[in-house]
Amino acid sequence: MNDREEYWLKRRRKKLTHKEIAKAISCSQSLISRYETGDCEMGKEKVEQYKKYIDSM
Repeated sequence: MNDREEYWLKRRRKKLTHKEIAKAISCSQSLISRYETGDCEMGKEKVEQYKKYIDSM
C-alpha cells in the first residue's frame, strides 16, 4: 500500500470529506479527489498539509 492509498483509507475511516480537507488546506475538492485517485499530483507542500490534517483529526 502506498501513501496515497493509506491516507485515502485514513480519511474514509475518519469520515472526512474532500470539502472539509480542501477548505482546511486551501485547495479545490476536485484536486483532493484527483490526487486520491492518482489522476494528478499535488505539490509537496499540499501533500504534507493533506497528511497533517488527516493525522490531526
